[in-house]
Amino acid sequence: MKFLTLAFFLALALPLAAQEGVAPHAEAPKAAEKEVFYGRRLEPRRGVLHGIGQSDDIFAEYYAQIGATKPALLMTYVSLSRADKTKYFENLRAQLAKYDSFVIPQIGVGLGKAQEVVDGKHDAGIESLCIGLKSLNRPAFVRIGYEFNGEWNNLQPEPFKAAWIRVVKALRAHGLNDVATVWCYAPEGMHKNYMDYFPGEEWVDWWAIDLFSPEHFTVGDTHLFLKDAAKGRFPVMIGESTPRWVGVDRGEKSWRTWFARYFKLIRSYPQIKSFCYITYDWAAKWKPGSTLADWGDARVWQDPIVWQKWRAEMQNPLYLHASTEAQTRAALGLKPPAPQNPTP
Repeated sequence: MKFLTLAFFLALALPLAAQEGVAPHAEAPKAAEKEVFYGRRLEPRRGVLHGIGQSDDIFAEYYAQIGATKPALLMTYVSLSRADKTKYFENLRAQLAKYDSFVIPQIGVGLGKAQEVVDGKHDAGIESLCIGLKSLNRPAFVRIGYEFNGEWNNLQPEPFKAAWIRVVKALRAHGLNDVATVWCYAPEGMHKNYMDYFPGEEWVDWWAIDLFSPEHFTVGDTHLFLKDAAKGRFPVMIGESTPRWVGVDRGEKSWRTWFARYFKLIRSYPQIKSFCYITYDWAAKWKPGSTLADWGDARVWQDPIVWQKWRAEMQNPLYLHASTEAQTRAALGLKPPAPQNPTP
C-alpha cells in the first residue's frame, strides 16, 4: 500500500513522567508494562516512535499543526526496479532539510518481481538505493517488499526471501549500519503463514504490520504476529495505518470505532516501538468507484473532536517525537553526530 521533542529524553537518565512540559496521561500504562528492549538496530530503549505520511505536503501540514509533538518518522516510497534513484534521494534530502527537527525517513521499498531481483536484474537499483541512503547522513528504516504476503504483490516465499537477502547484503557491504531493515506483514493478505516468508533472523532488524480496518485490531493473526515478534525478540513497527472506511468526520464515533482501538493495541503490546499513520484524504484523491475512494478522510485535524483527542494522545510520554540529532541518536542507541569543522 502506497501512497524527538522533549519525549526523546526518555532515552536519557530522566524518568518517564518527569519530562519538562510533558503532562502525565491518564491512560498511560505503568512504565514496567511498556519497557521491553531487544537491542535491535534503531530500537529505542523505551517508548514508541511517532510517524506520519505519506506525502510531502501532508507531512508538512501535519508538522505545522501538531505543535510541540512533531513526528519523528516521515513515510516515503521508492521502487527497487527504478535503476537511478538520484532524483528521488535529492527530493528526500530537500524534504528532510525543511524541518527544524531531526526527522528520520521510513522508506517503503517496492520489490517488484522478486525473481528478477534474485537474478541480478535490479542490481543497479539496489546500488542506487544504497548510495542514496548513504547520502542522507541520517538513520533510516527500510520496509523491503512491504506487505509481502498480500496477493496484490504476487510475491512467493522462496524468491522473496532470496531477494530480501540480496538487498540486505548490499546494504551491509556499503556499511549502512544506521539503516534498519523492516519485515512487513499485511493481516488482510491471503497467505497467513507469514513465517514462510521470513528470511532469517540475521537479515531482519524489525518486524512490521500494516493496519487499516477496525477488525485488524482484533483478528487472530494480528495478535499472533505480535506475540511471535516478542518470542523472536523483535521490535514491531506499525508500518502503515489509516482509518479505512471510518475516517475522522464522525467525531466521537470515529474515535471510538478506530482510534481508541488503535492506541489500545499499541499500549497492550510493549514490543510495538513505532507507529506510522497516514493522514490523508482518500476520498478527495481517488475517483469515485476506484478501490480507495471510499476510505474516507483520515486527516486528523479535520474534525475538532478527533484532533483534540489525537493531540492529547501525543502528549502521552509513551511516544517519541522529533528532536535534535544528538537526542535522536542517543534515544536510538547510536553514536553522537560527528563534530563539524569550524569555518575558517
